[in-house]
This record gives sequence, structure tokens and C-alpha cells, in this order.
Amino acid sequence: MNNVLGTLISAGGWIGAAELLAAYILVSKGRLAGDSLRYQALNISASVLLLVNCAYTGAWPSAIANSFYVLVGIVILLTVKRAYITQLARRRRFSAAARLRGDRELAA
Repeated sequence: MNNVLGTLISAGGWIGAAELLAAYILVSKGRLAGDSLRYQALNISASVLLLVNCAYTGAWPSAIANSFYVLVGIVILLTVKRAYITQLARRRRFSAAARLRGDRELAA
């Protein structure tokens, strides 16, 4: 059983490394924004997989670094989500005000 667990953790580490590389390439090529939900989700999942792999193998400096990457990713994810909710609320208020004025084009 222990060998299966080690194999799964090792595979997870490789998947995490591939995710980080993919995220870096996508942002560098302008295919993803650095503050997008997809980019942050890729970073968080990759960092969690690498954190588990590093802790399992005893690579503690890397495990600690990846724990900080997870924390930063979560903070940015919450910041992006909060900004999206604020923007959505502004749109709704603007649309409601336009309806009250009878401006059908702006209310849509």
C-alpha cells in the first residue's frame, strides 16, 4: 500500500509541475490574465500537489515555499472574486437606475 501511495504522490508532483509550467506559459503568451480565476486555480492546485509531494519526500524548503504559494493564490482568488461581485452589483444598480429613467438601451 505504501508503494502505491508514493507512486500517487509522485505522479501528483509531476502533474503539479506541469500545471505551473502551463500557467506560466499561458500568462506569458497573454492567453490568461494574471488575475484571472483560471490562472489562480491552476496555481493553487499545482502548489497543493507540489506541497504534498515535497512534504512526502522531505524537501521542506520547497514544501514551505509551496504553502506560501497556496496562501497567495487563495488571497488573490478572494480579491478577484470580491472585485467581480462589486462590479456585478454596480452593473445591477446602473441598470436599475436606467430603467427608472426609462432608458431601455442602458437598462439591458
